[in-house]
Amino acid sequence: MNLTKLALILPLLFVTVRVMDYARLTFLPAFYIFDKVRLQQICQEALASLDIDAPAQKIMEKTHTLLKKEYPEFIVDELRPEDWVFNNAGNAMGSMIILHASLTEYLIFFGSAIGTEGHTGTHFADDYFTILHGVQYAARPNASIAEKYLPGDQHHMPYGVNKQYSIPAGSFALELAQGYIPSMLPFGMIEVLTSTLDVASFAQTCVLTAKHMFGNILKGKI
Repeated sequence: MNLTKLALILPLLFVTVRVMDYARLTFLPAFYIFDKVRLQQICQEALASLDIDAPAQKIMEKTHTLLKKEYPEFIVDELRPEDWVFNNAGNAMGSMIILHASLTEYLIFFGSAIGTEGHTGTHFADDYFTILHGVQYAARPNASIAEKYLPGDQHHMPYGVNKQYSIPAGSFALELAQGYIPSMLPFGMIEVLTSTLDVASFAQTCVLTAKHMFGNILKGKI
């Protein structure tokens, strides 16, 4: 690439990013339906209603019931075992089930029965990770002591910020992302080409995501 082309592309890229950032703060929030504070409260209510040693599956089922009551039109009707899929992203591997997916928001249960560690990714979205069972550790590059998030805690990953993270065996969370959701999809799917070759999980993720997104568009939710 010659310097002339670079001189044209860099300003265009800068303007594009600035416009996207402005729209994220002013335009996109009008399409959000989920309240991060209320979601954390729902998770805490689910935890408070169960025994302290309740298994992750029971906590997620209770959380799903409360979410369905709060957002009846936009949460899946049931947590079907066949809708859980492997997710490989940032060299971390876990399992997820989609509760909601649209162009500006997604809501999932994510975790791992055996634990995982990796890179959060750098996203054009805000991410809110509310712990339901287990614990999450996270750290910025200059950290010598990890951040620690316990059940009921919400870990906010702002737009454009990235960290290293880990969750030990049996840890699960409710994860909300708000922003340019399609821009996040390559991060969540690229490892099928670079390492896992797990075409079945890739295909299932694509089908479920498209089903949710188009279904919500028909409801007027982008």
